Amino acid sequence: MSCRIHEKGFTLVELAIVLVIIGILLGAVLKGQELINNARIRRVQSDLKGIEALVWSFFDRYGRMPGDCNKDGIIDARVNNSVSDLDNDPDTGFCASTAPDGDRDRPWAELKQAQLLPPDADNRDLSRHVFNGRFFIGRANTGGTTYVNAISVVDLPCFAAKAIDASIDGNIDAGKGRVRRLTGAYTASTTSDPTWGCASEEDLVDLVYFFDKLP
Repeated sequence: MSCRIHEKGFTLVELAIVLVIIGILLGAVLKGQELINNARIRRVQSDLKGIEALVWSFFDRYGRMPGDCNKDGIIDARVNNSVSDLDNDPDTGFCASTAPDGDRDRPWAELKQAQLLPPDADNRDLSRHVFNGRFFIGRANTGGTTYVNAISVVDLPCFAAKAIDASIDGNIDAGKGRVRRLTGAYTASTTSDPTWGCASEEDLVDLVYFFDKLP
């Protein structure tokens, strides 16, 4: 006599329960990622404003911006959009002369010499943000010959750049206000663009923040 084994499949109710559980888990993962990204955005903006505060602290103490060796009110070095354009060495020291110094490490070196930053820290470490890009302290323009003091944030996801733009300027526009998109190493956009030129919110962009005066 043969014995027949009956296999029982999932019922519709059981399948529905499984799908609900998967949906809950997926929602929790997505929500968790959103919380992480929001925390990173807040950290970048906090660091950006913190660097600005250090620059103004230096100004209050010495009567000039860090890296403004010729004391004309404008930081000598230009901002940049390359994550590798700072030294790994723990450079310190004030301006060697009153001649302009275009070294992008000079603002960091002066902040360290003034004991506003750890003197033995590497500039690439000091300038790194949580999305693994860099901050630069310097000057930027909008395509002309007039430069304004600025801080750039290199390799920032588009969603983060938009959030910082909205927080500081009150709206999202890559070509207006104090927060703009860098279209070159040190040139800010003047073209109104609420999309920031991004095909995806994960696209990396370079942001510039005119903390002193508007261009």
